Amino acid sequence: MPALTVNAARIVTPTASLRHLATLVVVATLPLTYAMTVRVIFPIKIYEVLLVFCVLLAAWEGRLVLAPGLGRFARPIVAFLGWSVAVLCIRLAVPLDSFTTSGFDARVGPVGDAVIKVAYWLLALFAFLLVATAAYEDSRRVARWWCIGAICAATYGWLLLLSSVFLLPAPLLPGMASPQIINIAGRELFRGGTFQEGNYFSMYLLTSLAVALWLRWRWTAVFMATTVFITFSTANVIALALFGCIYVIGVGAQERDPRGKFYAAAFFLVLTSLVAGVLVATGYVSEFFVAKLATEEFGSKLDRLDLAVAAARMSADHPILGVGLSHYGYNYRPYQLTDFFDRTRDVKPIANNPWFELVAETGLVGLAIIVTFCRRVWMKASGSAGLPFRAGVAAVALGLFTFPSITVLFIWAFCGLAVGVRLREELAAGRNVAIGDAVSA
Repeated sequence: MPALTVNAARIVTPTASLRHLATLVVVATLPLTYAMTVRVIFPIKIYEVLLVFCVLLAAWEGRLVLAPGLGRFARPIVAFLGWSVAVLCIRLAVPLDSFTTSGFDARVGPVGDAVIKVAYWLLALFAFLLVATAAYEDSRRVARWWCIGAICAATYGWLLLLSSVFLLPAPLLPGMASPQIINIAGRELFRGGTFQEGNYFSMYLLTSLAVALWLRWRWTAVFMATTVFITFSTANVIALALFGCIYVIGVGAQERDPRGKFYAAAFFLVLTSLVAGVLVATGYVSEFFVAKLATEEFGSKLDRLDLAVAAARMSADHPILGVGLSHYGYNYRPYQLTDFFDRTRDVKPIANNPWFELVAETGLVGLAIIVTFCRRVWMKASGSAGLPFRAGVAAVALGLFTFPSITVLFIWAFCGLAVGVRLREELAAGRNVAIGDAVSA
């Protein structure tokens, strides 16, 4: 079996350089979830191919190379998957009365959909571990590659928007059939950037904002925050406000000088008032916070509320086991409180709220396991330089309340980066203590 040694923070194996380079490309290509993809039943993404390549590297070496301390993060996810598969087997063996395959927009079927979801969970866990290990080895390098990818994605997002403003043909990248469109005052604007949906794009920008602030790339951070607004994602604009609150309060708390605390608070209040004033004056608030409450589109705010209520009712009937992984849609109709527009259309397979969906499908046990993982990530997103990551984790947690899926890989890569950065800080602190002890001796 190949040897594995640790030299400072670098984990040395025969394929270490290749693994690290592949991870950097994964990080840089995370925004390419729609653009630059090849559709083979599902859109195949560059980073997915590279992740599978890294899995094959690990299989060839006969071991999965992890930074010290990552096992405690992997165990809850492995336990969650074990629990989910067990519950699924029970539900398939003894179907619930609410279970039906009619009127459901299924991908493969009850078993196939669940297998695909388990595969996505495993890939998400692997992405978390891979990026965390790379960040443990060289945090700043990983963060730089992340920001370079984010800058390119945000720039393309603006290019798409401006092309729609000036009624020019959309400059589509390979793999894109058409950009996501939002109607604003009778105008059709492109909002998704390299993503298929603006919600995905905006949450990716929030994570990139945190990475840029940690790198102290301030103008990049401003660019990321500004670009969030052109995604027209109500939930993530609110998440951006939460990010700002946590970050500014944290900066103020770190200030020892009372004047510094005062200036931080004053700056935050002035900036918040200015942004709020601009949003109200331009009609952004009335158009995207009020008008989007009820539309004829599937996924309006009231429609999403209906999906969440159905998930809550499922959870009330099956609080421990849930209805089975990926089976929310198969059990939706009997729990449907009301459909605001069309009760005959096919049901989407998701609740558009991963937190409610988790409880509905895997019960309180499944939710408790995932919350354990989230708490561990939150606790690691700390330290003297960890404030941007903590603000980013909080913003993501809030944004997930109106998000399609919890297994989107950039979320897991971001959490991995936050954990890896902290593990490297702890390594450096331990070395400094050891050097100090040696000098004292």
